[in-house]
Amino acid sequence: MGALGHDRLYRLATLALFGAALYLVCDTVVDYGITWDEHYHEAYGRHVLDYYRSGFRDQAALTYHNLWLYGGAFDGLTALVKTVSPLGNYETAHLMNALVGLAGVLAAYRMGCLFDGPRAGFWAATLLLITPSWYGHMFNNPKDIPFAAGIAWSLYFMIRAAPHFPRVPLNITLWLGLCLGLTLGVRIAGVFALIYLGAALALWASLRLREAGLATAWRESWRVSLTFLLPSLAVAWLVMLAGWPWAQQNPLLHPLQALTTFSNNPWDLDTLFEGRLVNSLDLPPDYLSVYFLIRTPELILVLLAAALVLTGAALRRHRALPEWSVFSPYFVLTFAAAFPFVFFIAFRPVSYDGIRHFLFVLPPVAVIAGVALARLFAALSTRPLWPRAAFSAVILAYLGWHTSFMRELHPDQYVYYNQLVGGVDGAENKYELDYWGNSYHEAVDRLVAYINAEEQLGPPPVYRIMVCSSGISAAYYFPKHFILARNEREADFYISNTRLGCDTEYEGETIISVERDDAVLSVVKDRRWLRAMAPERLEARLKPVGFQRQHPGVPLDVLDVMDY
Repeated sequence: MGALGHDRLYRLATLALFGAALYLVCDTVVDYGITWDEHYHEAYGRHVLDYYRSGFRDQAALTYHNLWLYGGAFDGLTALVKTVSPLGNYETAHLMNALVGLAGVLAAYRMGCLFDGPRAGFWAATLLLITPSWYGHMFNNPKDIPFAAGIAWSLYFMIRAAPHFPRVPLNITLWLGLCLGLTLGVRIAGVFALIYLGAALALWASLRLREAGLATAWRESWRVSLTFLLPSLAVAWLVMLAGWPWAQQNPLLHPLQALTTFSNNPWDLDTLFEGRLVNSLDLPPDYLSVYFLIRTPELILVLLAAALVLTGAALRRHRALPEWSVFSPYFVLTFAAAFPFVFFIAFRPVSYDGIRHFLFVLPPVAVIAGVALARLFAALSTRPLWPRAAFSAVILAYLGWHTSFMRELHPDQYVYYNQLVGGVDGAENKYELDYWGNSYHEAVDRLVAYINAEEQLGPPPVYRIMVCSSGISAAYYFPKHFILARNEREADFYISNTRLGCDTEYEGETIISVERDDAVLSVVKDRRWLRAMAPERLEARLKPVGFQRQHPGVPLDVLDVMDY
């Protein structure tokens, strides 16, 4: 089969891949739970929508929680879709989140095509889809997935722009500005992408200085600044402002204030790392690197190592860097994948929940791995049949085993750990598992089934449920005879994940354990026998809510701030 035949085959395979992914998203979107941040984003989205529908008179979006520091591009658009969606509020949000996640996968495909055609694009998309940290967050992470997808598309247009310096086509300039603006319209941290662009421009200018002298380098640098950099930034700024009500009040100062605030975020939280609690304000330098190594599928790690070997071999053959037009895409992609780890080691930003705040590194990593795999297949195409067949069989066997494991984790794929630590079971009590309460959906469903089996006749009594941290993550799925308990004294049942020992805060008989790969994610405790105690005996057994001390400002009962 010729090159054109291979390209056509991989294009068809990519269409099938996205068709299957879209079907899977639509079929399973209702399975995912509500993470602890989602009710804030749900409310903020409504405020953003009201701001525009009222002709800017409704100003609630300018002061709500701390989300006025975030752009409303995703939350506001999701709120608008909810007005016509037949699904529930959170189910609609999850569908929107998943579609944006698939848009990030499409960006990975397009980036892969730039390097080695549809074959590399197909493998880049496949590898990102089978990355559980991406796929698991894709449904209910309204902060980091839209942001990461925006970074991925911005990176795609940077890679397209770099070979054209200093004469970047206008369409690429405008598209880059649009993607950067949408990214900034989710989180001001989108300026991180500008570091990638700045690094590419600095390297290009230094090479031009060496090749053509100071006068030419200076003249061309001004040209690329005036015809590409400044126009793309201007478009980005306007697009960002369009979706960010608070920034519109002072278009220059407020975005800078938000950036300063997040750069000095004092969020004080203990997080689990290597079997010990470390504070988010004083993380070890290898925190991000270790979490990346143990939460990335083994195949991708092997392919990253292969990419290093292939790159080294190519450099030895050429004995010098190729021309800028050939070299620059590789530089931009590699810099985008590597720089966040260097940045973390150097500046130790506040972080927690594993790699959640750095999900934007996953698309460029998947592209590097996809290009490496495509080139390994190409290198084997000239070999005899048996090594090609053996290599293909190994890849397919791994993909089959890995996707089967992801299916077993469903809908909690984001708790995945690879076999470097023995899977999810090996990571239990050593690393973070269900840190966002996604498993509460299943816990409630199983509690309802438990009660229904227990109460066969007559109208069911009202049961009061106490929930660790965000009550809405469980209460959204309550039947009418379940209500949130206001305190420990009246709680019939206690639902808790196992993070930071929250499941041990209150006594009760454990009747349900939500588990994945033999690791416990959350529990349901029956406390009715405790409530039957004499008041003085019950009082003696009460104790403070330790988890609340770890999460100041997060109420046990959020019904007073959330309509569900």
